Amino acid sequence: MYLHNFYSIQPPYTKRQAEGLKWLASAYKAAQQGQAYSEEEYNKLLQRVACPESQIETRRFFIPDTQNTLWENHSIYPITRSSRGATMERRHEFFHKTALESFQKIYEHRPFPDDIIHVSCTGYISPSAAQMIAVKAPKNITVTHSYHMGCYGAFPALRMASGFLSSAEVLGKKKSVDLVHTELCSLHLNPQDPSLEQMVIQSLFADGVIAYSMTLEKPVKGFRLISLYEELVPDTSEAMEWMVADWSMKMTLSKDVPTLIGKKIRDFTTKWLSSRDFDISDIIKNAVFAVHPGGPKIIDQVAQQLELKEEQVQGSRLLLKERGNMSSATLPHLWERILDDDTIPSGTLIVSYAFGPGLTLCGGLMEKL
Repeated sequence: MYLHNFYSIQPPYTKRQAEGLKWLASAYKAAQQGQAYSEEEYNKLLQRVACPESQIETRRFFIPDTQNTLWENHSIYPITRSSRGATMERRHEFFHKTALESFQKIYEHRPFPDDIIHVSCTGYISPSAAQMIAVKAPKNITVTHSYHMGCYGAFPALRMASGFLSSAEVLGKKKSVDLVHTELCSLHLNPQDPSLEQMVIQSLFADGVIAYSMTLEKPVKGFRLISLYEELVPDTSEAMEWMVADWSMKMTLSKDVPTLIGKKIRDFTTKWLSSRDFDISDIIKNAVFAVHPGGPKIIDQVAQQLELKEEQVQGSRLLLKERGNMSSATLPHLWERILDDDTIPSGTLIVSYAFGPGLTLCGGLMEKL
């Protein structure tokens, strides 16, 4: 199996981290008129708990509301009229419009596959944007939805795609599967909840859209998919949650998540790679590590516990700095960068990690062609 044909769409609105924190402070103040905290005090709290610009410099968004604090003019965050922002229905309408525009743009530039897997945890409409683009194709396309997995969402989608391609006896012969991620994390702020936990979350996440293909035929440029592995960590189910709430989707995120991942990552890696008879010490010494940048501390823990060199996780840090956390779209964006990085030669092994509710730990091993 091979991954290739990456195509990412840049969200139109960019915000430097410092300006983004000021926007959040203004939103919290506007939604909490009866509280004693000033906008300046909210901003000081955000400065204390959020990632600084040395770790996240910019984030990008599809929502124009993020560009100013004229709340009465906003579509998703009309805080002066509705202190919690727009309804879930309105937010999903915006998601669907953006996802459909993204799918239309993607398939202006690429041939239609046999299957499309639509990956998202930030919006669900049926029929989906994937179905609405597939029905216009000149051939029959099967659409599968891989939803609500959170930051590790690329891995279940990869398993699905590999199953589709290898199940000719049951599903018929297929040549290609496209995986398309549409993540609009910025849709899910509740300005009425200025808890420290939510301040961390809302200062970390951003939007991202990316498509790529899995095929049986070897491409000129891409990755050879070698191995996928996944485990649930016992007694950690309350550390991270992603649920539908009244006015948005709500995430809970324990400050202990990086430590919990750090305690497990070496055992996870050893069990995974040894069960497939790989040379673990050689991989840890020489591979590039594509660590989902859920936050800087997660990258720190993986690097520390596996005793990696800084250059082995540099790509993860740079992507976090330039884009923030784009949920399931983040790791594919990192793969795209590794593929376009001429300093990483053909034949290099790529070890990928992602983490999400469960706690779920996912690993993938690929070779750059």
